[in-house]
Amino acid sequence: MKTNQNIQNHRNHDADDYAYLAAKGWSDAEILERWDAEAKSGKGPCRWFGPARSKLTAVTGRK
Repeated sequence: MKTNQNIQNHRNHDADDYAYLAAKGWSDAEILERWDAEAKSGKGPCRWFGPARSKLTAVTGRK
C-alpha cells in the first residue's frame, strides 16, 4: 500500500488506521479530513488495541 506524504506525516497517522479506512473505501482526502477534525478536537491517533484489533483483522487481514 503506497501512501502519500501528507498521510504519512500527519500527526494522527497510524498505519493500521490508514489500512482500515482505505479498506473501507475511504479516499486519502477523506482520511485527511477525518484526521484533521480529530486532531483539532484534541484527539490523537487511533490505536487498534484490545477488542478493536479483531475488527481491524476482519477488514484488513492485519494481525
